[in-house]
Parts: sequence; structure tokens; C-alpha cells
Amino acid sequence: MRLVHFSDTHLGFFEYARIDPETGLNQREQDFYRAWWKVVDDILSDPPDLVIHAGDLFHTPRPTNRAIRVASEGLKQIGEAGIPVVLISGNHSTPRIRATGSIFETLSLFPNVRAAFRGVYERFRVGNVAVHCVPHCATEEDMQAAFEAIELDAKAELNILVTHGSWQGRTAYSMGEFSEQRIPDVEALLDVRFDYIALGHYHRRVDVSDHASYSGSTERTSLNQRDAETGYLRVEWKAGELRREFVPVPSRPVHRVELRPTPDAGPSEILAALEREAAQTPEGAIVDLALLDIRRETYLKLDLREVDRLFEKALIVERSVQLRNDDSEERTAGEIGSLTEEFERFVVRRDMLPDDRQRLLKLGLEFLTAVTEEQGE
Repeated sequence: MRLVHFSDTHLGFFEYARIDPETGLNQREQDFYRAWWKVVDDILSDPPDLVIHAGDLFHTPRPTNRAIRVASEGLKQIGEAGIPVVLISGNHSTPRIRATGSIFETLSLFPNVRAAFRGVYERFRVGNVAVHCVPHCATEEDMQAAFEAIELDAKAELNILVTHGSWQGRTAYSMGEFSEQRIPDVEALLDVRFDYIALGHYHRRVDVSDHASYSGSTERTSLNQRDAETGYLRVEWKAGELRREFVPVPSRPVHRVELRPTPDAGPSEILAALEREAAQTPEGAIVDLALLDIRRETYLKLDLREVDRLFEKALIVERSVQLRNDDSEERTAGEIGSLTEEFERFVVRRDMLPDDRQRLLKLGLEFLTAVTEEQGE
């Protein structure tokens, strides 16, 4: 018995105002489609007995027409090749109001595709395998009830659990998202043992036990995942022994640059140091640039357009700034810069948590960049 276990493809995800001139699509959106097709092509070239997708097929519960088309085309090809697919909905792809319906209602119409998305426990029999599905539920209580409703199939050769959320074993595998749900130790709760537990939600490949695994995501949705390898799992049983093989999926590189200038370093010294870092940056990378312990006056004098120019081969430069704790509140009046520069300077001066400052910078700069590009500025 051989299966492919993948998850968190987040089709339809996009960020940054970076458009591919050939396709007219957002480049990050394309990255997620490219990763999807890599997995689909691998499945078709080396067909398993079963394909499991453990949640968050889409990035939103109301995906775009393009994201639906990409998912539908891939599932159609797999199904027409005679390969059964089991999908569950995750927290990103589950509507908050059940009455509005779900895109999974349509996807389950494809041949050989079975989908669990109603917020309850469902069991599918695929040949000699019983696949027990607990998708994202409306509440923690609903999820608990779904787990308690599970019954192993004594006649099945294998009993496999597929679920999506934060596993609460010795370690809690959390994404820190408001909508995520906790997965209890289901086997201890029910006094059963599954042959395999396919987990989704956590964007890193992790074995939580000798027969339970997160496959990780196929692309990165956050800078926090910069060191996470993207890919999927091939799982098989040989002579009764479970074997798991992680298959990497190429993704856009994230290059971390940390610069902690000396107290007397000026803008020119900082730019010189960044130029050396830029020479080592992979082309098309997302640059995660952290300026640490920098004087406020020095940062305000730094030409941010020149910083971007140094990394012109990168897709984008994500900047975060940590000002010196002993910096005085005195500020020097300077020349008014561009709208984006002044916005950055404004945010840097605000008294807020570093994570909040970084999120505000990201959202504001994306909006300002999109507006200025539309106006041809």
C-alpha cells in the first residue's frame, strides 16, 4: 500500500505588488500554483494507491476562479488516472457560515474524489482502506464530538485518520492563527490505534509519533517559515512496516539578512554592508532584512530607495527595524521623501510592539505600492 500525503497548498495565496509581465499574474500566486503542479505531476508519474490532502487546499473559503480552475484541473487529472483522492477542509478553506456552501461540494463531483468539509466526522472506504476524516469544525466542541464519533473499521486492512489543526501531544504544533483548532491525542481519547495519522495545518514536516505526521506546506506563507523545507510525504507499508519519505518541492527562497551596525556607523557604512549581503542573495528571493540596534537618527537618514536598488534582483525586500534602546527622542528635521519613505518613518516612530509594527509596515507598503503603480507614478 502506497499513499501520497500532502497539505496546505493554499491555492490563491498572493502578496506583494509584483506582477509577472508574461502572465499578468501576481508572482507569489504563481509560486503556489507551481508547487501544486509539481506534486500533481509527481503523483501522475509515479501513481500511489491513494492521495490524501490534509486541509487548506485553498487560502480562503471563497477562492478565486483561477484558484478553483487550477485545483479542479489537477484533481481531474489525478481522478481520471484512476487514483483515489481524499480531501478535507482546513481552517483557511472552511466558510464561517455553513449555509453559504463550500467549493468542496463541487470538487467532490470529480471521479475518484471524496471530500470531508461539513464540520463533522466522515469515513470513506477506499478499497481495503478506511479513511477517517475530521475536517475543520465550527467550534472546539464540534471537533471534540467529531473525534468521539470515530469508529475503526475492523474489516479494513488499514485505518487512516486525516485531520487538520494543532496537535496537542508533548509538543503543541501551533501556527498561532486565531481560527486554528487543537487536536487532542485521539488514540488516547478513544483507546484505539490508527495505522497512520495524516495531519495538516502546521507548515513544517514533522513526525509527531512513529505513525503520525505533518507533511508540511508546499510553499511558504510567512517569513517565519523561511527555514522550513517545503514538500510532501510518500508513505508506504512493506512487510507490515510503515515507511515515510519526504519529497522536497522547490519553492521561492527566503534570504535572511541581519545587520547590527556599530553605534557610530552612518548611512554610507550601512549601505556598504548591505551591498555585500546583496551580492549573496539568490535571484528572485524574498529578502527578510532586519536592521538591529540602529540609531533612530541614522535610520531616518538612510535612503531606503538605495536599499531596494541594492537588492534589485530580489522579488521584494521585507524590512524590520529595531531601534537602539538608549536612543534619545530628539529628531532632526530632514528632507521630505517619497510617500512610502515617509510612511515607513512614521511607523518607525510609533510606540508599538515589534510584530505589530512589522505587520503595519507590510500592509501599508503593499497598499501604497499598488496605488502608485496603478497611477503610473
